[in-house]
Parts: sequence; C-alpha cells; structure tokens
Amino acid sequence: MKYNLIHLFFALMLFWVVSSCEEDYEVPNAGSKHSIVFSSEADFGNQVQVNAPISFGDVSAGVESREWILPEGKAYILGTDEATKSGAESIKVIFTEPGTHEVQLHQEFDGTFYVGTTEYTGSYDTAISVVVLDSVAVGFKAYYINADGSIGEELVLANGAENEVTASRSVRFVLMVEGTPQEIIWSFGGGDPAGMEYDVSQVLSGAAEETEVKYKKIGTFDVQLIGRRDRPFGGDTLAFSNLIKVIPSTDPVTLDAVRDKGEMIALEFSREIDPKSVSASDFSVTIENDGTITPTISAATVDPAEGNVVLLELEGEKLYNDDVVKVSYTPGSLQTTDLVKSEAFTDQVLSFVTSENILAANTSTVQYDFEASVNGDANWPYQWWGAPWDAYTLAVGNERSHSGSKSARVTIESGGGMIISNQEGADMLTFAVEGGKTYEIGVWLYVESLGNIDNNGGELPNLIFFYTPGTNWGTGRFNFTPQTPVGEWFYARVTFEKFGADATISPLIRGSNPSATSSGDLVFYMDDWTISEVELRE
Repeated sequence: MKYNLIHLFFALMLFWVVSSCEEDYEVPNAGSKHSIVFSSEADFGNQVQVNAPISFGDVSAGVESREWILPEGKAYILGTDEATKSGAESIKVIFTEPGTHEVQLHQEFDGTFYVGTTEYTGSYDTAISVVVLDSVAVGFKAYYINADGSIGEELVLANGAENEVTASRSVRFVLMVEGTPQEIIWSFGGGDPAGMEYDVSQVLSGAAEETEVKYKKIGTFDVQLIGRRDRPFGGDTLAFSNLIKVIPSTDPVTLDAVRDKGEMIALEFSREIDPKSVSASDFSVTIENDGTITPTISAATVDPAEGNVVLLELEGEKLYNDDVVKVSYTPGSLQTTDLVKSEAFTDQVLSFVTSENILAANTSTVQYDFEASVNGDANWPYQWWGAPWDAYTLAVGNERSHSGSKSARVTIESGGGMIISNQEGADMLTFAVEGGKTYEIGVWLYVESLGNIDNNGGELPNLIFFYTPGTNWGTGRFNFTPQTPVGEWFYARVTFEKFGADATISPLIRGSNPSATSSGDLVFYMDDWTISEVELRE
C-alpha cells in the first residue's frame, strides 16, 4: 500500500480537444485506471472558515471501493448524522474547529493504476490538508492620551457613552481581532484621521494594533470598525454611536502644519477655527526663490471640508515646488470655536504635498517602502566602491516604520560612507521616468543619533539619490545638520532631477559621514522613498 501526503492537490477532469485537420492525440496510458481526487477550495490553499462547507470528490477510474475519513470531533459530513466516514464519490464537509486538519481517502483498485504517470498496484492513500480559519471577529479598547503624552483612563464602549475628550486632545484605539481579517477599516467621526485602513500584512505584523486619533471639532461623534476577509469570506462590524463628545478647551491653539492645497496655502490648526474670526489682513506671506516676493493675500477662509484649516488665497501668484514659502500671523481676531485666541507665529515654512509616487507605479519594481525587502544584504547590497564607502551597516526590520511594518536602519561610522542599490539576486530593480519632466526625490527619515556635527567643518553628513545608467554625479543632496529633527519621522527632500529622455533606471543611494564635520556615528531609519512630478519656478 502506498501513502501520499499532499497540501494542495487539484485535478477535476481531462478535456481532450481533437482537431479535424490533425492526427488524433493519444492520451498517455489511455484506458488505464487513474487516481484523481479534487477539493473545491484547492485553488485557494484549501482554506475554509469554521462551520462553512468544503467539498471533496473522487473521480478516479477503476476504483473498486473507497473510504473518506475525517478527524473525529473536528469535522462531519454534511447531510449525515455527523458521520466522519463515507464511501461516497463526493462529500461535503463541515469543520467545527479552527486549525489545520487532514481529510484522508483510502482507495482500492483492481490491479494496476496510475497517479499522474506513476504506476501503482492495489491500494492508495491520500491525505488532503485543510486550513480552517476562525470566523472574523473584531473588537477594540480606547484610552485617553493625557496632555503630557502618557496613557490615561479607558473609555466606556457603549452607544451614547459620550466619553468627553477635550478639543485638540487624542484617543488611542487598540485593535483586537480573530480569524485573520485581510482588511481593517476604521471610521472616526470628527477625528483626525477621519479613517484608517490596514491590510493583512499590517494586521499580522502588529502595525495595525494601535491607532491614535486627534479630535479638533466640537460635537458628538461615532466610531466604527470593520474587519473583512474575501476568501474564505467572513466579516464583522463593531460600531458605537455618540461614543465621543468633544468639549471646549482652554489649551492654547497651535499651528500643526502649513501645506499647499491646490493654489492656496492651508494652515492646519489644532482645533476648529471660528469662520467669523478669520481676516486676511492678519496674515503675511513671503516667497523666496532667487529673490523675495511678498504677495497680497486676497482671501482667508475656513476650509468647508476641514474646520480646523484656514485657507489663504494669493492674488496673482502661483506656488512652485522649489519656492520657500513662509507664513506669519500677527495677533488679531483669529480664534477657535471654543473662543481661544491664536497666538502669533512667524515665518512658518510651507511643506508641499507630494503628488503620485512613481516608485509605487506598475512600471517600478523598486522596494521603496522596504515591505518586500528580506534583509539589507540581499536586497540593498553594498556596491563595492571601496573605503570609506563600506563603513556602514544597513538592516531591514520592523523596529520602526513610517508606513507599513518595515524600514531600513542605517549606521554610518564617522569618516565612513554607504553606497547601495536595490536588487533581487543579481538583478537591479528599476523605475521609469519621462523625458522633459522634473521630479522631486525625497525620503522619510527618523534620526536616532546625529553624532557630533560641526556646521563649520566643511562637507556635512549627507544622503544622495544617484541612479544608473546615465548617473548625474552633480545631483543635489540632503544634509544632516545640528538642527535636523531627532526622534521623530520627517520628510527630507533630497533633490530635484530633470530627465532629458524617457528612461528605465535603477537607484544608487549614497550616504556620507565625513570625519571633518562629524565625530560620531550617524544613525537613522529610512522609509518610503518618493519620486514625484513637480513644477519649478523658471
């Protein structure tokens, strides 16, 4: 007797197509007996949800008898009195416990028979492995985040609970799941963010476990959580109405971000702004780019879609990505909806919102976000420039990430450097650019240690994005300085690059930590390399 253990075995039936203008095709071992077994979920890894049906069939030729055998206490044959054995050609099975289980089939043949092209005699045993997933279930806990950043008390989860949250404060939502959902979807009424979505890799890695939401709008709001799985199909929804009640605050209102929105400047405050308090005359803007422009602000309004955002419209002036745009506010009437006046701010620099990242396009194979990278040596190897460009370490891991679950941790020794490419085996990964277009190249960084940088010592520690072929050796760089943020993620613009013709190219990333300006190791994480089309001021 032979025994064969299979994880995925799928064979339904053979269709032979005979052409009228060709000789008939002769089936190997035509007329012989064959063992052919199928599972309805074989194309999907034989995965099934607990208490959902899965079918098995024996369409073998020449079988004298068969016996299906299911694991006792964990499965039964549908349409029977919970039987675990059957001699039928096909059975429909219900698994009652999650886990990995085996369905066994014993076949008796009269004489010789084939499994594929291999000949056997007498009997044959098959074991089909089935992965039974638990039903999808989602839940969460929620905690106040205190003003000092520490975790506070747990919120009451019930409809109408109206847990009071002071405007501009945050709540931490902690996810709990069963059944391996492929997608998690949060909706936070009145919150920032208003929603979050996580995929299965983020769920499994723990990246989806905690979500912090800041509340800037006065009012009462709902929270909804959805977990779903396409196959085997399953889902669960948990929703609470009027869970959060945002109350007025006496905390100072802060300016959290300055960004572009269309042709306007968006000022993002820590909570909602009273539309009646906004006056264009209280603001001023300067644009620096081979000279200084002081445009007239023609209008200042609250964004109807985001009540905590003030939009500044400039008269006859357009913003370009290489502009340095600064915004100032002289205290006037500006106040929040809970009547807290805004304090003055001066020369707050605008950060441009990046457009579509071509490294994430279908024409790119670059592992720009490190999610597909196995490790630094395999996917971001040293390019053999010799000393000092080998005085570094790079490790891909999940200690920190700007998005997803992975990033690269880089340590460059004082006086050392780094030169790496992105590869799969011996092949350099590529991306496509278009001739005549200008692109901004940047990366998200989290600096762990700057070492000791001397601004007056010469060349500063830096990061450069080269490419090959057609390398522009004079391209720009991002310089690390004593003022570079430490202990937080920030976007670092590396350079602008214009290409004369369409090209498919590969990245070469160079880091440098010159001993003349740095007496310590430079340690940082990098994630989400970005190359996006921009427009520069001519």
